[in-house]
Amino acid sequence: MIALLTALFLQAAAQPPQAQEPPPPDPEIERKSFKVHEGFEVNLFAADPLVSKPTQMNFDKQGRLWIATSSVYPQVVPGEIPNDKIVILEDTDGDGKADKSTVFAEGLFIPTGIEPGDGGCYVANRTELIHLKDTDGDGKADQKRVILSGFGTEDTHHIIHTFRWGPDGALYFNHSIYIHSHIETPRGTRRLGGAGIWRFRPAS
Repeated sequence: MIALLTALFLQAAAQPPQAQEPPPPDPEIERKSFKVHEGFEVNLFAADPLVSKPTQMNFDKQGRLWIATSSVYPQVVPGEIPNDKIVILEDTDGDGKADKSTVFAEGLFIPTGIEPGDGGCYVANRTELIHLKDTDGDGKADQKRVILSGFGTEDTHHIIHTFRWGPDGALYFNHSIYIHSHIETPRGTRRLGGAGIWRFRPAS
């Protein structure tokens, strides 16, 4: 009897523990857990399906939320054709929640940074810093300009990202470790072989 119990115990111990699937996140439960300063409140602006696999987002002066999304991040499966997008979310009735979604641009390849500005938006698109613009007013980009190219892509977790405007009017963005970039500029080649911050002056 003791031998049988021992065998059953050893068999049970050899079985891997069953992983329990975590419940889907509930934004409302998370919101209620926030500690908010008196006089302020937190509300959910957007969630799935309006937002899907975002890599960066920034608001513009009109209160619209510009989102870079990537269905293939962090890498493309062999045979897969990337069709990543820039999506604009708007709150048209002023209730604090997005109710309008517009695909501003598509056909991108792992966009990891976005910042509205200069009549459109600046986007980190793989090896390039590009500017997308809507010139005919239909809400969709019809002009694409490559501003700078030569940014490294050795590891998509580290390629250029985190776009933001500085108080000096320049566009700043991060460049993480394990990446080597060699950028041709009118003032010569600029190189960065590890983590750092780039500064770009659109007017210069």
